[in-house]
Amino acid sequence: MALTKQKMARLQPTKRWASFPLVESAIALIVIIMLAALFFDSRNMPPQGASRVAQSSGGSALEFDVITVNPIIAKDFSLPYASGVLVNSAPTGAARKLIDIRRGDVILQYNQVNVESANHFAYLMSQSKPGDNISFVISRNGKSLTVSGKIPVETGLDIFGANGMAVFVTLVIILITFTALFLNLFDRTICVTLGAVLMLVAGSMLGFYRQSEAFDSIRMSPIFVLIGMSIFALFLENLRYFDYVAKRLVLAMQGDKIKIIFALCILTAVASAFMNNISIILIIVPITIYVAKGLNFDPIPVVIAEVISSAVGGNMTPIGDFSNMLIATSAGLTFIDFLLFMGPICAICLAAFLGYMWYFEFRHIKQPRSQSIEKAFLKKLETEIEAMRLDWPAIKRVLYVLGSVIAAFIILPFFKIHLAPIALGGGFILLALENQKAKEIIKKISLTDILFFISLFLIVGGALYSGLLKILSDILIALSMGNQVAYLILMMWTMALFTAFMNAGPATAFFIPIIISSGYADFTDVIWWALNLGSIAGSCACITGASAGIISQTLVEEHYPIRAGDKDKEGLTFASYSRRGIPTAIGFLILSSIYIVILSMIP
Repeated sequence: MALTKQKMARLQPTKRWASFPLVESAIALIVIIMLAALFFDSRNMPPQGASRVAQSSGGSALEFDVITVNPIIAKDFSLPYASGVLVNSAPTGAARKLIDIRRGDVILQYNQVNVESANHFAYLMSQSKPGDNISFVISRNGKSLTVSGKIPVETGLDIFGANGMAVFVTLVIILITFTALFLNLFDRTICVTLGAVLMLVAGSMLGFYRQSEAFDSIRMSPIFVLIGMSIFALFLENLRYFDYVAKRLVLAMQGDKIKIIFALCILTAVASAFMNNISIILIIVPITIYVAKGLNFDPIPVVIAEVISSAVGGNMTPIGDFSNMLIATSAGLTFIDFLLFMGPICAICLAAFLGYMWYFEFRHIKQPRSQSIEKAFLKKLETEIEAMRLDWPAIKRVLYVLGSVIAAFIILPFFKIHLAPIALGGGFILLALENQKAKEIIKKISLTDILFFISLFLIVGGALYSGLLKILSDILIALSMGNQVAYLILMMWTMALFTAFMNAGPATAFFIPIIISSGYADFTDVIWWALNLGSIAGSCACITGASAGIISQTLVEEHYPIRAGDKDKEGLTFASYSRRGIPTAIGFLILSSIYIVILSMIP
């Protein structure tokens, strides 16, 4: 049905929103987010700046990761006064079955003695020995409960016992799931969802993974950040903003292939720091192939360079990659923390990588045989840019709100407001301002990605409660022989290996509980930067390491197909990517190891 002029007029944005100024949008955004933040439950996120101390009784299998209750925690958990310790990580395996202490409980008394702090709790537990009967007075969901049990004795892993069988079954499920994922036997969401279902069934049958624990394992904070920032990326993609910027850059380079390649890689890295890097790759790769055809050069090395640039750039901030969102929401790290600690090393790695690619790949690119062909292509590109009818008022509104959200990421953590409410609040404020396009954008939000990460959290929860992650943590500690720096570097290199085959998001989700149970995260944030740097290196090593690599492979097959007679063409394959990616990953790990040693020396 055709719309009348009156209806069309009502659908058009008012002049007020079309000229919405930056200062007003920033003030409105911050006020609304601060109000919205009151409705977010921050209990699943460690308070920023709080020191977490892992506790254990000597020689036993009973271990806790706790935080001293301060006035902020007391207020959040409706406690009458600041006393006791907040449980951030509860016992797993056999200990969990004997003593019902859960993540989010507040321990008020231990053996009828009031708990004053994390250190005091450690002292009280050290007075007990394996086999002793113990009791806790805890606060759970605002109610006071008494929990009693017996400290289990560490007897080692018995594969035929209940705990051993749980670990064995969990390991088999994980291996099957991620082998199918690596071999691309099914869609990645199907693989992980089936793995989650198997984990839930096995956990219920063997008694190590209850339904309540499964729900507790789902962490919505990073998913909220992902949804919020995806809204901005979808709007800019819909408005063709990055398409315009990329073509303008190519035109500004006047056909110089080397300058064009470097400009596209740097644009990819910078944009990936503030947007979902997958969205950036979806835009940049087709443009790169289009330019490569017009200027007659091989796009495959350039696409590989862009994928690696997106991995490096996306890890400069906590919003560019899902693995960063996981780390930031788990460790309470802020936007400024990432810029200060990841910005410099990522810039160094990116410069080193582009230098490596220039020396071995790009400097050998031949100049065009005909200047007239080059000029004709640039003229065609200029005509395409002029023909683009961009909605600049809408683009400005999106950029204003995005800038306000970035400012909120910097300012609001000082008021104990975390990434999730800021990102999600900013995204939905943008939907409110652009109400005409809201339905279209909401439909494009990937529900399959959300299901993928929920299923992933369920699998990680099963690995945690079965005791598998505790075993892996103990192995890393044993191999490092108790040396902190050795542990950091070993963990980083191991993370890179897992990421190369599991993908950055799943690998990070598995390693975060391992790090928390190790105790190293209790007194240093350097371990989180080591984890992040390992994720970057693994993402660069293999095409399976980063989601952007898998998506790029599909885009290349679509826009740059190789036919039977094209012997000179090289596709984007596992081998062609790894040939450039593995040396890059090793170089990144060497630079990162030096950086981690330097950070470890700073008091």
